[in-house]
Amino acid sequence: MEKSGDTRYEEMFRFVEQCLDGYAAVGWRNERVRYSRFDHTRRVYRWMMELYEANEHREQMDLESLKIAAIFHDCGYGKGRNENHAIVGAEICRNYLRERNYREEQISFICELISRHSDKKRMWEEIPLELILLMEADLLDDTGAHGVVMDIWMESTEEEVSFESIRDHIARFSLKQIENNPMRTPAAREIWEKKSELVRAFYESYRRDLAWE
Repeated sequence: MEKSGDTRYEEMFRFVEQCLDGYAAVGWRNERVRYSRFDHTRRVYRWMMELYEANEHREQMDLESLKIAAIFHDCGYGKGRNENHAIVGAEICRNYLRERNYREEQISFICELISRHSDKKRMWEEIPLELILLMEADLLDDTGAHGVVMDIWMESTEEEVSFESIRDHIARFSLKQIENNPMRTPAAREIWEKKSELVRAFYESYRRDLAWE
């Protein structure tokens, strides 16, 4: 939750939590993994704030808009499987902000951040710094130690699971994910590298533990 004492953000978190109430992970083969998109939202918000505080250009950013975009960025997931969650989420946020008399210019900017946050391939284009930080924060979640735990969790729900199948799952997902550093800002690149080092070290240690030789 927002810790600043600003009740506006607390209200937004509660609204998004209601939007996502009962939502299960979309796009994963095994729905026995009950992934909380709202918990993901809170983690993304925390990563965003860490990246913001570390950024030398933070005084040039619209922090209020960035906070709101981070809170609402995945709220569209609660509206069904066949919709683009980023577009749906932007419209949910637009309606929410209009009802509370935010300026149309700010609403448009916030909704642009939300609607574009999933298009990570465009991170290196000429885009607002706020969008870069939102994309980076989104990517930093579910990686590193958390990513490895998720790999184990997901593999453990398969009908036939073994220590070796868990090893292979980690190799297919977390290990592959860290092959390249996708981050653009210095702080995010450093965090990604630290997460990558942890994943590599865990995988190599686990692989050696399972070796017969």
